[in-house]
Amino acid sequence: MESGPGLSSLQGRTVVLPGGHDREGRPICLVNISPESPPLNIVSSLQYLLSVFSDSSRTRGITVIIDARKGPWKVARSCIRQVSNTFTEEVPSQVLVLRPEAFLDKQRVENCTQTDGQVIFIPRCRLNKFVDQSQLPLELGGNFIYNHDKWLENRQKIELFSNEANAVLRDLDELCAYITNHKHLRSSDLEEILNTSSEMAEATRILVQNLTETGQNLLQIIEHSNRTRKFASEFESMSTPQETLDTITRIDHLVVTMKTKQQQIEDSWLKLQKIVIDTKDLSLLEDGVVKVTNWILGPAESLLNSKQKVGYDVASAEELRREHEAIELQCWDTYGAYAELIHKINSFPKNDLVNFQYKDLVSQKDFMDFVCRSFALRLEKRRNVLITSLRFFRLVSEYFDRTGEVFDSLVMGSKVVEFTTAGQKLKQLQESQANLDAVERELVKEGEKLSDMLSMPIKDALGREIFVDYAEDIVNVRDILDATTARKNIFSDSVELQKLTLEQITHIYNYENDIAQAIQWLDELFQVLLKDHGHVGCTVYEIQTQKDEHQTFQETAKDTYNYGCQLLYASLQLRQSCKLSLDDHETLSRSLKYSWQRLLNVSQEQMTRLRVSAVFHRSVEEHCNQLRDLREAVATIPFMDLVKKKARVKHYFGVREKLMVEVGRMVRLGRLLRSRLREPLYYSETASSPSIETDLGSEDTESSGDNEIAIEAISERLTEVTGLAEELDQALHSAQQDCSILTSSATSTSVTSSEPETVVSVKTVMEEVIASNPERANAPVVAVSFVLYPVVGTVLASAVLHSPPPAVRLDETVLSLDLLPVSVLPLVVEVMGVVVVDVVVVVVARACPVVDVLLQVMMAVTFSPLGGD
Repeated sequence: MESGPGLSSLQGRTVVLPGGHDREGRPICLVNISPESPPLNIVSSLQYLLSVFSDSSRTRGITVIIDARKGPWKVARSCIRQVSNTFTEEVPSQVLVLRPEAFLDKQRVENCTQTDGQVIFIPRCRLNKFVDQSQLPLELGGNFIYNHDKWLENRQKIELFSNEANAVLRDLDELCAYITNHKHLRSSDLEEILNTSSEMAEATRILVQNLTETGQNLLQIIEHSNRTRKFASEFESMSTPQETLDTITRIDHLVVTMKTKQQQIEDSWLKLQKIVIDTKDLSLLEDGVVKVTNWILGPAESLLNSKQKVGYDVASAEELRREHEAIELQCWDTYGAYAELIHKINSFPKNDLVNFQYKDLVSQKDFMDFVCRSFALRLEKRRNVLITSLRFFRLVSEYFDRTGEVFDSLVMGSKVVEFTTAGQKLKQLQESQANLDAVERELVKEGEKLSDMLSMPIKDALGREIFVDYAEDIVNVRDILDATTARKNIFSDSVELQKLTLEQITHIYNYENDIAQAIQWLDELFQVLLKDHGHVGCTVYEIQTQKDEHQTFQETAKDTYNYGCQLLYASLQLRQSCKLSLDDHETLSRSLKYSWQRLLNVSQEQMTRLRVSAVFHRSVEEHCNQLRDLREAVATIPFMDLVKKKARVKHYFGVREKLMVEVGRMVRLGRLLRSRLREPLYYSETASSPSIETDLGSEDTESSGDNEIAIEAISERLTEVTGLAEELDQALHSAQQDCSILTSSATSTSVTSSEPETVVSVKTVMEEVIASNPERANAPVVAVSFVLYPVVGTVLASAVLHSPPPAVRLDETVLSLDLLPVSVLPLVVEVMGVVVVDVVVVVVARACPVVDVLLQVMMAVTFSPLGGD
């Protein structure tokens, strides 16, 4: 086994590393100078020994012991100089020169203080001051065991291992560079390089594995030698030499470095394999991109260019749509391949090693994406055109069919006179028109949309405009839209006319139903009047309340009647506008007028009773108070002197005469009112509806029964006023007897002697009108006016009826009563009393029962100024 130049110089044992260290922990290097030693060259040996240590150990420094005790001083000085030159400032060192003690005494050198630079000259006995006894080799009298031959043997193995390891590392670096420098080649070249590098990588792997095993064995040998030396030592704490530790570290570092380089090579080789795989994948993707692009630009464009029409009706448009769906089915496989390629390219792992090829593929992918999207956009536009065309023709067909159906069923086939179904037909017609208008609007919208779509430019997959002639299709669409507009105008006019007619009929039907409802309301109000408003109160306050309620009742009835009249007028106008029969309208008009007249007559009768009753109770109360006051005043006459008594009696008789006239009127009015309240409010005029008449008769009986309390109240008031009049007469007679004043006139006018007969005479001046114009005998008139005047003495009714009345001015005491109904002309008068109230009828208006006229006459007499009222 050959050794290096540094190692061969150590064969003579001149320079050795015994393995110990000084007290500061620095390794010891021993230089032995023999007695007959020639000049020595120890530089190479020192340099080799320095290389054994690591950088950190060299930094700490080395102690060199030069044993010059037996050798020539000249050789020693040469060795000292070589040591000083070898150990520079980067490698601090301490040089200990061992000299004989006689030499030191002769030279008078202080052993511990005299130094030559870093050189310390000491005798052997002073060496332990610097180095412990256990760290000195046996040559210097120490206990540190050192086998130089074994050390050289191990160093040779170490050097051999180091050289082989460095060679392997260089080979590994070259292989790694070889693999790394060919990453950007084509896939075929990469496969060849991959095969070559695979053989090289396998060889280096085996070599590294062998060297690793050699290094492990070498470490075991070194550790075994170290353990053997420790076992042979007498000291338990024998330390391991620093150069041994550094050597072990260096071998471990070489092994680790080789493994690391091997791992790098394997990683590079795997990367190269991945690059080859990725390159193949990119090539496949590139082929797919080219295939998809060529198909789109070739067969796909040809298929789409062969179909350009849009159809002219539903059938042709449907056929073109099916053909377009077949083209889309053929494109589905290409679309799938396109989507797959896009996904694979976008998800391809980013790798700098194939960045160039990937960028090239991305460019091709972008072009494919542009081509496919352009073609898909054109295909989508074509599909939208066909769908719009099909929808347009379907809407046209639907609009024309439905307008014909609606026109035949609801316009031409509808009978106008069917009132009950007019509303339903109107609703159907409105709904149909609304639906058809919606269809027409959608039709026009789709037609305009189709026309605009056909007018838009068309581009191929490369974005170039291509010419397609759609002029004929656009003209066809425009013609259909014009025909639709014309049909819509005709249909709308007919529908609007029919709607107007149906609306008028519906209004007529609703109005006449409301008229019937108004009639029913008037009949119900009539029944309510007979049932709940037919009685008269007993006091002025109660009667006033009833009058207010009755007036509200009358206003409600009048509003109902006016509502019915307005509906009648509206129905009449609509019937005349529609040229319909007026028979039903006239029947409703007669029913409404009959119900209103009946309700008005009964309501007026009740209001007359309430007014007369109120006047009676108020006047009687006032007369009673006056009679009481007069009676009390007469009671004071006896306390006066005779002259004043006569004057007072005469005065009170005059006051009494005037008061008795008024009292007599109220008494007669109360008797007439009492007899009138016993009669029912309504006498049925026909017996056409027995059930209704029976109900009305029962209600009349109830209303007359309700007035029994009012009749009793009237009788009580009459009894009260009569009693007060008798008491007054008795007081006056007593006062007259006291004054010896008797008059027969007072006796003849007393109303308390017996109940007198009453004659009421009525004379009409219509006899002259009737005599001059017999045609107006039964004509209805408007109002009745009364002229009141007094007649002296008792006049028989027959004389009044057959004799002209006394002359009287018409402007005297005229009281007009508007809307007073009169039943027949001429008036028939009954004899009802002795004291005469003459009434001359100067204007006769409408017909009413005689009793009503007499009650109105009595009310007029009551309010006339004859009695001082």
